[in-house]
Amino acid sequence: MSIDDQPKRVGVFLDGQNVTIGARHAFGHANMHPLLVARSLCEPGELLVEVRYATGIPAKDVDPERNQIERRRHDLMLATDVVVLERPLRYRWEWAIRDRSLGDPRDSKDQVRQARVTSRNRGQEKGIDVWIALDALAMCVRADLDKVIIASADSDLDLVPDYVHLVGAGDTEVVQARVMADGREVQQRPPWDAVVAIDRAVFDRCRDDFDYRDRLDADAVAAFVASIGAERDGIRD
Repeated sequence: MSIDDQPKRVGVFLDGQNVTIGARHAFGHANMHPLLVARSLCEPGELLVEVRYATGIPAKDVDPERNQIERRRHDLMLATDVVVLERPLRYRWEWAIRDRSLGDPRDSKDQVRQARVTSRNRGQEKGIDVWIALDALAMCVRADLDKVIIASADSDLDLVPDYVHLVGAGDTEVVQARVMADGREVQQRPPWDAVVAIDRAVFDRCRDDFDYRDRLDADAVAAFVASIGAERDGIRD
């Protein structure tokens, strides 16, 4: 087999929070299995070699319940050879507006309004987009991939295709995957070589219905991993 006949090596990089929130708003359910999403985004004949899921994770001492939920979910991803990139959330105390009847702030310019507020220790992601970009760029520079798919609607990642081509990986295709609610259509836009949809059909194929509030049953996990044939993928460990 000549080099030209080799299958196109694809790496899929998922912005976990962006995709999860997008799915919740679009389909009413947040979780999808990253490996199944990655497979759905590949075209026939392509070889999926990398699946990387980057996300912030709640601090154990601040939000122990959510921390355990995410740990269980990530453990299942690891069982399917998905690389999970975790960064601790950064917390800060802030005021959150409780009143929902304030209206559009543009309609109240220069007005003083009263509202009820509550304090909260809010966790925020920092650096996930940078991490995804650097990860993808490093693989392209090493010529590890022929096609990069970044699942995120974060406009900061629009820099990735420009930089991939700038560093000399001009033959590498750089594709954006966006969660698309029913009735919305994909809009192709630069600088991406293509934009594809994570639509309801993809969501239905990739839906994750495990209940991570409790420890997962080992037999159920083993059965799931076997059922999707994770061991047959060409994903690099």
